[in-house]
Amino acid sequence: MKVYCDMNIFNRCFDDQSQIRIHLETAAVEAIFDRAEAGEFVLCWSFILDYENRLNPNAERREGIKLFRGICRANITASNIIRRLAQRITREFRLWPRDALHVACAEVSGCDFFITCDDKIVRATPRITKGLDLKVRAINPIDFVKKVIANAENDL
Repeated sequence: MKVYCDMNIFNRCFDDQSQIRIHLETAAVEAIFDRAEAGEFVLCWSFILDYENRLNPNAERREGIKLFRGICRANITASNIIRRLAQRITREFRLWPRDALHVACAEVSGCDFFITCDDKIVRATPRITKGLDLKVRAINPIDFVKKVIANAENDL
């Protein structure tokens, strides 16, 4: 299984943990990273994640995210296929260009899941995947842990 996470996933553990949703998502993200490190699935990194991390004004977060990058076993490089798909997603489904690039990276690289804390992306992706016949599924980290990791454990 291949999994792609957008930048809000890599940033989640640096966020204010006093909000219950953020705290729960952080626990889920940590479980996802632990499982990726253990080799249970391939976590992917991309050129757009590099770009967004470079834009982060907080040096501590930038360096922490660089460490998280080390658990990613696949690297997605820029391509015309990704660019064209992202442009189409932006134009036809009104997703922000960077968000569209994340979806396109996940799809073109053959990821099964695109994990994000962005509710708008999670809600929009079923329409996008149906409209463009894409395979990748967007999911919140908590739902990924409940539906994918917990189900895998139950199958053991």
